[in-house]
Amino acid sequence: MTATSDFRTPTTSRADSEPNSPKSGHTSGHISEIHGLRGIALALVVAFHLFGNGRVSGGIDVFLVVSGFLATRSLVGRAERNQVRLGEHYGRTFARLAAPALIVLASTAALMVAFIPQTLWTQTTRELIAAATYTLNWELIASQLSYGAAGPSSTPVQHFWSLAVQGQFFLLWPLVVVGLALTLRLVARGRLRGQLSLARVLFVLTAAAFTLSFAYAIKVSGADQAAAYFNSVTRFWEIAAGALTALALRRLSLPGKIKPYAAWAGLALVVTCGFVMDGADHFPGPLALWPVAGALLVMAGSTSSPRGPRRLLETRPLRFVADISYELYLWHWPLLIAWLYYTGGEQLTVASAAGVLVVSTLLAWATNRLVTRQVQTYVIRPGGPRALVATLAALVVAVGAGWSGLVAIAHSEDRAIAAAARLASADPYTTECLGAASLAATSTGGPCRNPDLRGELIPAVAAIGADDENRGQCWSFEERPVRFTACPNGSVDGYRKRLLMVGDSHAVAPVGALDLIGKQRNWRIDVAARAACHWNARPLGKDIADNRPACAEWNRQLEAYLRAPEQKDLDAIIVTHSARKTTQPLAGETPYDATVDGLVAAWSHRPSKDIPVIALVDNPMFEPDNAAYLRTTLGCIQRHSPETAGEACGRPRTDVLVKDPHRDAVLRDPNAHLVDLTRLFCGDEVCPAVIGNVIVYRDGNHITARYARTLAPYLSQELARVIG
Repeated sequence: MTATSDFRTPTTSRADSEPNSPKSGHTSGHISEIHGLRGIALALVVAFHLFGNGRVSGGIDVFLVVSGFLATRSLVGRAERNQVRLGEHYGRTFARLAAPALIVLASTAALMVAFIPQTLWTQTTRELIAAATYTLNWELIASQLSYGAAGPSSTPVQHFWSLAVQGQFFLLWPLVVVGLALTLRLVARGRLRGQLSLARVLFVLTAAAFTLSFAYAIKVSGADQAAAYFNSVTRFWEIAAGALTALALRRLSLPGKIKPYAAWAGLALVVTCGFVMDGADHFPGPLALWPVAGALLVMAGSTSSPRGPRRLLETRPLRFVADISYELYLWHWPLLIAWLYYTGGEQLTVASAAGVLVVSTLLAWATNRLVTRQVQTYVIRPGGPRALVATLAALVVAVGAGWSGLVAIAHSEDRAIAAAARLASADPYTTECLGAASLAATSTGGPCRNPDLRGELIPAVAAIGADDENRGQCWSFEERPVRFTACPNGSVDGYRKRLLMVGDSHAVAPVGALDLIGKQRNWRIDVAARAACHWNARPLGKDIADNRPACAEWNRQLEAYLRAPEQKDLDAIIVTHSARKTTQPLAGETPYDATVDGLVAAWSHRPSKDIPVIALVDNPMFEPDNAAYLRTTLGCIQRHSPETAGEACGRPRTDVLVKDPHRDAVLRDPNAHLVDLTRLFCGDEVCPAVIGNVIVYRDGNHITARYARTLAPYLSQELARVIG
């Protein structure tokens, strides 16, 4: 949000008395519409976040444009008069930004402890520190956009990314303007000084930067939209558009007759953007010109004519929203995320959205009156170094508190992991009621009790993300060119039987269990997997079409591997994959049928039809993505005891069991066999989230390594039933 004392657009009455906001009609005059435009843009941001399931409305893009416009207009005018004192300027700018932001960040830390699963505390605290230091956008790019990450939507400070982009601009832009002004005073003499004015040179340089940033935004958006969305460089062209307009309006102006219509057209573009498209999928690419052009037209079309939108934009409701816009933006998102974690919901209802809006508005109003205005009166207005010193001191305290929090969280996590370590290494063949053994015993009659497990929970919630025994040599992920690889498990040498397991990420989730089975039975079990891919003769379906060429190449390499002479002594091939992933259907065919046909066709390419195919039915899937699982199931587990979390946080069978194509594929191959362990994941009606004191799922659809190990005795029996 544009929320600095230097750049804030005052009301018309204040413009008459402030030297940095000349009256309309001067070359850098006050534009009354900006304050109302800010109110509308903010209202759209909050409304789409709360009532539109997080949809991006283009309001942030408007704020970036306004930031560039106001900052450039203010700085250039004062630099030309040699009136920019950088210390005071930074103090005024960041004192107003930092004061309410630090209040909200401290409150967000409290919300984190109360509602967010402990496994996210470290990352959330890192993001709190990054938000306080205006580097959150780079933190999100570095840590939240990787495979298996919770995703930016899970963090209660996600919205600070735009403040980071603006903060970086507010930090660097004064140096550019002042530095350029000093350079021109030194090198430009006589007639040359008139030709090389600060505004002209800055316009040329900004236009060049605009062009480069816009081209880079197009390039990066095409390759990695998520990273482009948060990138300061890809976003600069929007800020530069505002800066160029501020410089152009010093000498140019739209014809008076056109101005009202231009302003109305711009306002229409700003309002309609979020209804026409979701900016998260397109911005800051070319489609961001929609809200950017809208903001520019409103500012360029500023007019006192009654035909323009000024009267609407100066109405009391919009002025109220604009006055608290910065604070409202700060408060609404952490409250939204905290509510979703508390309820376990995936999106707000209309009633809960209205509740979050009311609470956010009250907190924003209170913060504006009790914090922002007081800082303006007692810290900024007296001038001198006070504002800068106070801001730096507050930031040092905030960052210090953040790092202290990281140390405390690490200590707490270490204690939780140590407490769970004893059971984490327990032998699933001999430990009663641990994990799957509990459900197996219950299904045969009566509850299963082991006093040693009382109050224990493994893996520790804080370490859930690391509970993965997959190894790099078992796994093909994003490498180019595609590389097929298989990892050995169990008895690597002197083995009695050799098996191969192939599939996607669900095939590597039980690697530890396969290793136990192999060692217990003197088998060697090799594992070869590819992310979002499995052994199938058909190309992947449209939901994962971008992985289609890589998956096809991995399948070619898999079949070349199977044709090697040494593979003829395989005793079995185990197959599994996420039942949600289907293949591309032909005309008149369903994706499910296409997947079944592709499985059967692929199996026909095995080295010999005497080698049995063992199809492992996929596990239940609680959530489609990690962020939703952390918000719902893991948050629920953290609020319950190990003994009650299973049922309390479980899901109905009908909601989490997906029809598995392996069931039909095995019917069409005489030497294919089905292994179904669903009874070890679900009861008659519910699939628990915790079974036998073991958390079942690492994320929304992958089982934990700890639970996989407890499946080893039962999976071993099923495999032995087929291969002896």
